[in-house]
Amino acid sequence: MPAGPEHRPTHSHLRAAIVGGGQGGASFIRMAAEDKFRGVRLRICGLAEPDVAAPGMRVAREHDVPLVTDDFRRLFAIPDLDLVIELTGRDDVRDELERERPRHVRLIDHFAAQLFWELSTADDAIIRHRIEMQQRVAEEKDWVSQIFDSLPEEIVVMDHDMVVTHVNRAFLVANGVTLEQVRGRHCYELEQRARGECRVSVEGCPFQGVIETRRPQMDVRKHLAPDGHVRYAAITAAPLLARDGAPKGVIESTQDITERVRLEEELRATEVRLQQFMEMAPLSICIKNPAGQYLEINPAGGLLLGRSKHEILGRTDREILSPAAAEVFRASDREVLQQRRQVSVDQDVELRGSRISLATVKYPVLDGAGNVTAVCGMSKDVTALKQAELELTRTKDYLQNILENSPVMIITADLEGRVVSFNRAAEATLGYRREEVIGRPAAMFYGHPEERETLVRRVRTEGSIQEVDTAHHRKDGVEVPVSLTFSVLKDSQGRPIGTVGISRDISHRKALMNQVLQSERLAAVGRLAAGVAHEVNNPVAVISEVVGYLQDLIEDDPACRSPELVEEIRDSLPKIQRQVVRCRSITQRLLAFSRKSAATGETVAVNAAVEEILPFLEKEAFFAKVTLHRDFAPDLPRVRMDEMQLQEIVINLGNNAVQAIGKRGWGNVWVTTALREGRVIVAVRDDGPGISEQVRDRLFDPFVTSKPPGQGTGLGLSICYAIAKRHDGEITVESTPGAGATFRVFLRPVE
Repeated sequence: MPAGPEHRPTHSHLRAAIVGGGQGGASFIRMAAEDKFRGVRLRICGLAEPDVAAPGMRVAREHDVPLVTDDFRRLFAIPDLDLVIELTGRDDVRDELERERPRHVRLIDHFAAQLFWELSTADDAIIRHRIEMQQRVAEEKDWVSQIFDSLPEEIVVMDHDMVVTHVNRAFLVANGVTLEQVRGRHCYELEQRARGECRVSVEGCPFQGVIETRRPQMDVRKHLAPDGHVRYAAITAAPLLARDGAPKGVIESTQDITERVRLEEELRATEVRLQQFMEMAPLSICIKNPAGQYLEINPAGGLLLGRSKHEILGRTDREILSPAAAEVFRASDREVLQQRRQVSVDQDVELRGSRISLATVKYPVLDGAGNVTAVCGMSKDVTALKQAELELTRTKDYLQNILENSPVMIITADLEGRVVSFNRAAEATLGYRREEVIGRPAAMFYGHPEERETLVRRVRTEGSIQEVDTAHHRKDGVEVPVSLTFSVLKDSQGRPIGTVGISRDISHRKALMNQVLQSERLAAVGRLAAGVAHEVNNPVAVISEVVGYLQDLIEDDPACRSPELVEEIRDSLPKIQRQVVRCRSITQRLLAFSRKSAATGETVAVNAAVEEILPFLEKEAFFAKVTLHRDFAPDLPRVRMDEMQLQEIVINLGNNAVQAIGKRGWGNVWVTTALREGRVIVAVRDDGPGISEQVRDRLFDPFVTSKPPGQGTGLGLSICYAIAKRHDGEITVESTPGAGATFRVFLRPVE
């Protein structure tokens, strides 16, 4: 800026020049530009410094100082210059400045400049300190306000006249109001939900107590909330004191303690229950201090030790028991104290003149610092239980011996179907060693794994199945016919834990049964022979008649080739063909019935099998003057049974019905099929004389018959019953003397 009179400032600045461009000169220029010399306003108009690289030179250029020179004498030419500040620190420079300066230009040497600098910076420090203190006070007030608002209790601040001056955020949120709505109102005018209706007129108001005593007051309020539930509030009031100690207001804190009261009530109830448990528990419960003195013992514990509670408390085991018994108890106490953890021990001890077995659990009682303050022990007299376990072990060994030496195969499996036990009979019959099958699927003994799964589903539904004919497979692949009883294994609480299969090798019995069946079949063939003979005689007679007629025509009529004779022969030949086919069908049915082999385990269509066998009964029924009726339910499911054995049952039941009616002549036999409650039913009913009660009760026993001597073996119904049971079915009979009888065969359909 030019240094002419026309540029003199219009405000009260001192026009100054600096001699010395070091750090001091640079700082002076900055502070003057920022007006930091409190009370003195400087305008730096020039700088004298011979070193062009000095810091002051750079700062002077940055702040547009008008005159920058290396000769301080040129500074005196600055118009209206008021002040020269010497900052070189050299006395010779100061002296020379003193000699050369004009009389109107004042000189401040480096000593005065230093003092001026320090005074200015001290003033700045005071200002900064004042600002920092104001900020700190503001921060403290904000911090206190945050704490005040973050308290979970509802806080109300009141003056000496009960006028609310401030409340915290918890109060505003809990009561749904704003600070403007509550400030300036009396405390008893506010609706405070946590504490209920104000009791200003009631004796014991916390505010009044604080004003009178100048001490904090506490109260617990119980009130009925709008929802009908009882609530509890804890109120704490404290005085706000002036500097002279006089109360100038009250601060009240309200906290909903309903949950705490409830927990305290529950705690008291728990303590009562615990005491009741101690009193009523069948276990011996005691508490001892680390020195072994009894602090508490329940009645069961006193009964175990044979002493009263008064005789036990405060004493040690050595004082009330024999040395041996005391040492047994103290040993486990020491283990708890040393290891600081729960200890379970079985103790045999001599008490009350008897040897007693105790199952004991002891654990340390710790304080808040983790120090063991007591040992709690719970003991149960298990003398009887140990004796029972010993007896159970003997019984188990006895039963295991029976299991191992049983002549039938006994195989148990867990809930996943894995083999758990496999007795010697199973080893001998199936050719496996026990260690080969334990843990493997039990389905390996069946031809098809789904067969066992079907049995398991039935057992889960019915509880057990009895004497089902099936087959197990030996290790070498040979099939072994067995009669299987399958049941659920349960634990002592009745929960299923697995299955047990008891299988009997019935190969020999089955061979004998096949022999008996064959004998019965031959007998049935014999009984049917007469009917079949009559049946075959009819078409044979027709054939004979037609053939004779044709022979007569050929012998008597010379014109045997006449058209009329050819026509008659043509008409007769189809008749002969039909009767021949009829004879062949009769004989084929008879041969098929007599030649069928033992059961194959295949499934069968019930209606078709029954219909196939009924023609064998029709002639016998015809000659006995019995009418045979059919009534088959449509769409019956197939059953797992051999067709021949089902027909064997129907033949036996049908023959019995026809023979029963034949005693009096004329009657009816109904053969029906049906599906009821998941079972296929084949029924044979007659209107004959019925069965007496004495015979009916033993009807399915071998060699029991109602026929005259020489007319029956008594094996037919026994065989039918065995066939049905072997295929998981059953036979029932209903009969009233004089009103006929009904036999029903119940068969399980294929799943």
